[in-house]
Amino acid sequence: MKEYKEIKNSLFFNRTSLITILILMFNVTFINAQFWKFWGNKQKIDSLELIINKDRKSFKKEVAQVYLSLKILQNKTDSLSYDLISTQQTLDSLAFKLIDKSISDTLSTPKKLVDSKSIFCPDKNFLAESEKLKNCCCLNDESCLSETTDNGLRVINEGHRMAIKSRSIVKGSCWDFVDRVFTRSGFNRTNRETIYSNKKGTKFSQFDILQPGDWVYHVNYSFHNVEHSAIFICWKDFKKRIAITLSYAGQNKSVPGKYGLYDLSGIYNIIRPKN
Repeated sequence: MKEYKEIKNSLFFNRTSLITILILMFNVTFINAQFWKFWGNKQKIDSLELIINKDRKSFKKEVAQVYLSLKILQNKTDSLSYDLISTQQTLDSLAFKLIDKSISDTLSTPKKLVDSKSIFCPDKNFLAESEKLKNCCCLNDESCLSETTDNGLRVINEGHRMAIKSRSIVKGSCWDFVDRVFTRSGFNRTNRETIYSNKKGTKFSQFDILQPGDWVYHVNYSFHNVEHSAIFICWKDFKKRIAITLSYAGQNKSVPGKYGLYDLSGIYNIIRPKN
């Protein structure tokens, strides 16, 4: 009986030990599996991080190369801009010489422009190209004829060519347009004389001194009483001080100059071309 109990106890112990061993083996296997799974994931993460770092370095390098290329392109663009400006200045100079010769040739036969060198009134060619000029009072009243000079005729002729024939664009202010007309007529800033000068708003009464081709600064009563630059062409109504002038709208607009009717009672500066 005692031997039976010992055998039974021994069997129970062995069975318990076996179960314990099996449980331990299972847990060790599970933990080992989890460990290797974790280790595998870690290696994948490390590998991805390495790839990302390589891509980041490659991206930074590409960005640096693009930036360098842009700087090179910018330098080339600046260089081309300078070349274009230089070329444009050369072309302007050549154009000025051609225009000056053309104007001189035109003035050698003044009947193409006017009937007399000392009197200006639009001829049929001018009238055919601009309706506004038909308002010149000299066309209907000989007493309204305005005396001018060869220099004034050159300014009128060049202004007409730029505004009506070639429709040249001089972006900037009204002053820039008249300045360009004078320069292309052969009268740069050293070949101009001020005939009259006063403060804006001062009463002007010396209307008899105006000549066609004069550069006038006047108050633009038709547009917020602003200052305006124009080339005096002729009178429409001398008594009412309504004149036809050639000017540009200003405000950097991409439009050519044009003839217009203006009240010149607010003149405060007159500039005339001179040799």
